[in-house]
Amino acid sequence: MSRGNREETEERAAALLNAVAFPAFLADAALKIRAANDQAADILGLPSKNNLRGADLRSLCCPTAGCPSETDLAGVWDGTYEDCVALLIGPPAKPPVSFRVRAYRETDADELLFLFQAAVETNADKPDIRVLAPSEISEPYAGSPSEGEWRWRTAVHGANQGIWDHDFEHDRHFVSSGWRLLRGMGPDMPIPTNNDTWLETIHPQDRDHIMEELQKLEAGETEIINYKFRQRHTAGHWVWIFSNGIVVRRDADGLPARIIGTDTDISDIKAGEAESQAITQRLEIAMEAAGMGRWEYDVGAKYAFWDDRLLEIFGLPKGQNIVDADAWASNIHPEDRDAVEKLSQECLREERDIATDYRLLLDDGTVRYIRTRGKYVKSPERGARYYGVNFDVTDDYERAQQLEAARSELEYESRHDVLTGMANRRYLDDFFTDLVEQQDAGDTRIAVLHFDIDHFKQINDTLGHDAGDATLRHAADLLQNLLPDNAMVARVGGDEFVALVPDAPGDNELSRIADTIIAEMAKPYFYESQQCNIGTSIGIAVSEDRSSLGHSLFIDADIALYQAKKAGRGRRRFFDRVMREEARRRKNSFDALLAGFDQGEITCHYQPQFDAQTLEVSGLEALVRWESSEFGLLMPDEFLDMAEDMGLVAQFDELVLKKALSDIRQWEKAGIHVPRVSVNVSSHRLNDPSLGKSIRSLDIPRGRLSFELLESAFLDSKNDVIEQNLRLIDELGIDIEIDDFGSGHASIVSLLQVAPRKLKVDRLLIQPIVESPRQRALVETIIQIGRMLEVEVVAEGVETDDHVSILQKLGCEYLQGYALAFPMNFEKTCAFLEDRHTKVSKSRRA
Repeated sequence: MSRGNREETEERAAALLNAVAFPAFLADAALKIRAANDQAADILGLPSKNNLRGADLRSLCCPTAGCPSETDLAGVWDGTYEDCVALLIGPPAKPPVSFRVRAYRETDADELLFLFQAAVETNADKPDIRVLAPSEISEPYAGSPSEGEWRWRTAVHGANQGIWDHDFEHDRHFVSSGWRLLRGMGPDMPIPTNNDTWLETIHPQDRDHIMEELQKLEAGETEIINYKFRQRHTAGHWVWIFSNGIVVRRDADGLPARIIGTDTDISDIKAGEAESQAITQRLEIAMEAAGMGRWEYDVGAKYAFWDDRLLEIFGLPKGQNIVDADAWASNIHPEDRDAVEKLSQECLREERDIATDYRLLLDDGTVRYIRTRGKYVKSPERGARYYGVNFDVTDDYERAQQLEAARSELEYESRHDVLTGMANRRYLDDFFTDLVEQQDAGDTRIAVLHFDIDHFKQINDTLGHDAGDATLRHAADLLQNLLPDNAMVARVGGDEFVALVPDAPGDNELSRIADTIIAEMAKPYFYESQQCNIGTSIGIAVSEDRSSLGHSLFIDADIALYQAKKAGRGRRRFFDRVMREEARRRKNSFDALLAGFDQGEITCHYQPQFDAQTLEVSGLEALVRWESSEFGLLMPDEFLDMAEDMGLVAQFDELVLKKALSDIRQWEKAGIHVPRVSVNVSSHRLNDPSLGKSIRSLDIPRGRLSFELLESAFLDSKNDVIEQNLRLIDELGIDIEIDDFGSGHASIVSLLQVAPRKLKVDRLLIQPIVESPRQRALVETIIQIGRMLEVEVVAEGVETDDHVSILQKLGCEYLQGYALAFPMNFEKTCAFLEDRHTKVSKSRRA
């Protein structure tokens, strides 16, 4: 080999060794080192590669293992010895280093050269050389390769790299099989041999920066190739390539004449970077969505890092991310600043995390609520630092304030009456409980006054609910103004109020207060020019000492109220123990009546009505009775008031109606003819909007039933419910009779509007007619009015033959009373009707 060829071979070999990233050197068959890289010198404990060049390999071999012999190298060259290894002595106190031996040949060169390689593993800070076992070294030599195919295979196989060598002067271009494998190219596929064709395979987004690097290379600004780019794989996807090389030689014009290097597939690294970037981006998006700004603070430094979102939160310009460490404190709301700075100093002193909320006061006066969370981290490399985030939680605070306001409003509404603004039963109970708990062990006097508004229902029914509401507000205002200032006044029911008076005055003063309220409540007031008259009844209970305190005080006041109403309304009563006993008995009666109702003890008796002239039966009136298993047969005046107190009157009406209809069907089935049955309907029932639906479902035969109504049920009424029910009653063929006429205040106009079939004159007007000409004349006038209005008149309370005779002369159409027949149960009524029917039949035959 000529000297020139030998030097050129060594030049190319040196370029190769400089391009690889692991320890390697070239030796000839005489075991003389011809070229080496710095990594090989370092691993063998030598200052530089120049200390290896020209050295005898045998001087570096481990004495116990020796160097490869000429026979070994010949086997390497011809491929018969694939596992040739040289064990070389490294630095003192270090184990020997294993170098794998491979054959190396340059084109147009006959000299035998051998490549010695070791493997390198690196970390972020310092290379670490690892001795490879023969089985770990790259694919063994496989035959005599053609020029360039085998050149760099063993050098880079372990590093998963592809080798390239472009000699532009001689138009020789080499790429290794690994290079092709990175791109999915077969051995026969053409490779790019100039920059233009090569750039066409590069991702469009990477071409500009690659062209800039190539321009620097051609201009001689650098000798190093260090590019990252994406290149199209034959399968269609993009592969990330890290290309690392060096300019070996330039031509006369200074352009690169030959470049050698390696390509590494960094797709996995880039995928990891992309995933990391995606995670970072998602984190950024999440932080932005959460209104979070990031900050870092080097403890003891004068400055801190704030990201743009944190600057925005504090109302500062974006981009000025390095801020004065004390800038945040100057923006804290003055009312929060001292507490937050104190907490911050405590956290710094105790080296702990920080977590707090505070308000910002921006320059434009805007107040923002901030939540800060900071993690204290201390390391030897960076010292003590805080890493944290700030949240803009203004919306959360404002929402919380709104919820608290709503909660407070709900709490207020749950403890106050909406209509009057007074306390309700719940608030009253809580107030009483607190009052009892606060009392001293000594004597205390607490009074409870229970008020019921008299005549409220009439106003509500006749003038409507708006007038009723106005009445309740009027009553509430009076109570607030007339009761002691320390009294808790509550609306506890529809028209009921309770006053709780701590430190109550004596009974005389309580009486004076109650009498004043009764007098003021009785004064007329106006609702929309309509004069309204109400009153109040008052029950009073007083607790003289702590031992008598308890919720029974309210019960006692309620019992006293019942007695006040029973005494005639518009009165006051103080509770006493006799009332409690009476209330107990009344409670027992209530229970008995309710049980009797449930057990079917409420039934009907029937009192016949007679034609005044013929004295034949013209109808029956169904009268409610309580056939009590405990008390025997009870009349209506013995239990109806109690039923009304219990709210059972409407149910009684419905029960009597159903019983009467059932009895009518049984009489008809038995062949007993009953012209008509009248049933009492209370004002409660007449005011029931569901009355129509109820009676429609009963399939009442037309013309066989009458409803008796008290005058008070429709007294000059404009109630829409009553008027609708009256129309429905007429549509169903049910007659209307006015009961106890003359005892109330029904007007002629009311009679015309209701158009009843009959008027039943009250027994109190009928009974005196035998002895009193004046009373007789009054009844005659009523009969004449009925005749003028085409309304038949029934006289109730006919108890003597004289009553019968006088009423016949006065022209009364129908008679009802003890003189003719007593009320009877179903069985006796059947017998009575059969007997009357038999007598009439015999009389007609005679």
